[in-house]
Amino acid sequence: MMSKPNDFSNKERLGMNRTRNRLVLQWTTLLTLLAMLMAPMAMLLCIQPAQGQTPPATPTNGAATTAPKPVAGNALRIGMKDLGDPQGYRLKTVRTQRDYPFTRPKGWKVLPSSNIHLTFQHGSNLLPERSSLNVLVNNRILKSIPLSKENVTATAANIAVPPDLLKDNNILSFQVDQHYTYKCEDPFSEELWTEVLPDTALTLNYSWEPVHPDLAQYPFPLLDPLNNYTPTVVGYVVPQSASDQSLEAFGVVAAHLGQQAKWRELKPYLADQNALYSKDNLILIGTPSENPAIGAIASGLDLPLSGSQFSDKSGAPIPADYGVLQLVPNPNNPTRAILVVSGNGPDGVKKAAHVLAQGSLNKILVGRSAIIKDYQKGADYPYRAWDGFILKSGDNFDSLGLPTQTVRGITALPIFYNIKVMPDIFLPGKSFVKLHTIYSYASQLDATQSKLEVLLNGKAIKSVPLDDKNGKSLADLTVDIPTEEFHTFNDLEYRFHVYPEKYDLCRFVTDVHIWGTVHNTSYIEFPGEIKAPLPDVGLINDGGYPFTAYQDMSKTALVLPDSVGNTDLEAMLQFLTRVGRESASRKGIELAAYHASKLPDDIKKDRNLIVIGQRKQNKLFDELKDKAALLTEGTWNTLQEDQKAKIAQINYAPGQGIVEEVLSPWNEGRVALLLTGENDTALVHDAQLFQNDTWFKGIKQGNLTVVNDDGPQSLIMLKKGEARFFHAQDQGSGFQMPTWAWIILGFFTVMGLISVLRFLFGR
Repeated sequence: MMSKPNDFSNKERLGMNRTRNRLVLQWTTLLTLLAMLMAPMAMLLCIQPAQGQTPPATPTNGAATTAPKPVAGNALRIGMKDLGDPQGYRLKTVRTQRDYPFTRPKGWKVLPSSNIHLTFQHGSNLLPERSSLNVLVNNRILKSIPLSKENVTATAANIAVPPDLLKDNNILSFQVDQHYTYKCEDPFSEELWTEVLPDTALTLNYSWEPVHPDLAQYPFPLLDPLNNYTPTVVGYVVPQSASDQSLEAFGVVAAHLGQQAKWRELKPYLADQNALYSKDNLILIGTPSENPAIGAIASGLDLPLSGSQFSDKSGAPIPADYGVLQLVPNPNNPTRAILVVSGNGPDGVKKAAHVLAQGSLNKILVGRSAIIKDYQKGADYPYRAWDGFILKSGDNFDSLGLPTQTVRGITALPIFYNIKVMPDIFLPGKSFVKLHTIYSYASQLDATQSKLEVLLNGKAIKSVPLDDKNGKSLADLTVDIPTEEFHTFNDLEYRFHVYPEKYDLCRFVTDVHIWGTVHNTSYIEFPGEIKAPLPDVGLINDGGYPFTAYQDMSKTALVLPDSVGNTDLEAMLQFLTRVGRESASRKGIELAAYHASKLPDDIKKDRNLIVIGQRKQNKLFDELKDKAALLTEGTWNTLQEDQKAKIAQINYAPGQGIVEEVLSPWNEGRVALLLTGENDTALVHDAQLFQNDTWFKGIKQGNLTVVNDDGPQSLIMLKKGEARFFHAQDQGSGFQMPTWAWIILGFFTVMGLISVLRFLFGR
């Protein structure tokens, strides 16, 4: 029987199967090798800058203001400089008003002797029967003064401020109604002016109210959110014999209180048991056996203390791993409060501090005391979740928590925005940041005089005419700003100079119908990459970076000597308070603290470290000495690069503090900050660097800062290859292959692929 054309013999079919299997094997091998080739390339791409990460933003903190100086006794003088007009203020046009907000601190009882000391002068041609200066508080007129010939030159008046008129937040207003003729009148004439002079001041006389502490209101009364005038002074009583857990509790509370203070001036200090008789609010940390000061106020505690053990209100002993929080009046001074962060065992102290720092997340703290049975950390804090900071190119004002603002009239005040940029955004030189301003303005403007002026950090950078008679809505003004002019913190100012078009002098014309608006859809573009050069001590005053890259400080740990001294604790306190003020966590504080000999390896590898103490007393310095640039043996210290060119020379004295940042030898994605020196005086200088606002702002770029009696001196003392650019992504503690290794691996993979293909296909 003859075979059909499509029939094959068994031998032919077997040959065809072998050919097909060989082809399948070849293509399978090819695809596998291609996958192997793409893997390192994908990994290489993964380590590029992480663009477009935008954690949710919340409104930014208020801007700092100059604090008024308290006068003798319980009195506070708030001058024009403190209110924002150090040169006084000139009230123009027929009718205008200038408002100044001020607060009444919660712990104050304002006395009837409080007053406004007003000094003023005005134009000589004003008609007294038609012109007056009104002084108001919370829209209530306290005094109306006719503007007559008798008060043309500088004149003083004292005006009583009724205490019952004041609230938590108040407005002081100066209002004028002024005319120079009965006939046709130019409402914008230069004749129309009244000036509130610089020595005008509001004086609040007050007495302290007894405190009624409640944990639900913490941090009040230790920190009064309405006291924008005087520094908040808090004493910490922390024993030198504190356990690791109590040290961590100390750090958590200090950083958290700094975050609550925000821009307000905060002056913490390390106190002793004698501070119980001072006029300051206090925080006592540690177990009762560690901290005798807790026992010294046992009579004033809400939870009873017997010996060195707390009991609940029924008299039952509290377990050692339970935390104890008590916020009580100072038995020796009922106008001051004492916060006790404690427990019958070290784990309880740590637990109490972390729950206190979680604050609004727990919502379980109420009354004068709380027993903390358990502590749940909660979700991990997002990386780079810095509220109010530009996180990537194109972020608009709304994402920064900045509002749309409108001003009216020819005497309109400037519009201010505080523009903050993540410190890990690297802006290359000789490039430009593009500021896109979306603005609108009214119709009926005088096109020859009206304009919008833009200023950055006090420098005028652009001015455009407002010349459309019909006004404009959502106009776009783009300004190129050299990257050298754009910093982490920037003051952006818009000035609308608006004037009405022609008007009839014999008709009353106001200027309230002319206005200008800056919209919060305005945005900023920049050419920078998301990466930060480290080590650099100067980045600390750019928001506490990198120790606050996670705002809960969960990647930061402190390392103190095994035998802790007061100066070590003082340096720790001032550093953490400052870093707290630079940050704003919404999920508590998760930093850790250890004595050097008890530092776990996993913490050492995974976290940025703050190493505190004299070099001979903290044993961790022995493991970091190969990384440190400054050697302090001898008087003169010189670094040389390639043993040829001298790159740095300083005259080092033992009393100078040293603040140096080095790459961590245990993780190339982390740094260690050394707060050190040869003696206690040096550590005191280190502490002062972070306590003193002027010194802290004076830290410049460099990996090392020497702190003298008169402030810091920043030095760049790195050798080649010692600096790193860290991309904006979490650098894990495990092994990470460098970029050059991936490139070499990719090259050999390609060569191997070519060899295999030649073997398989016989070419």
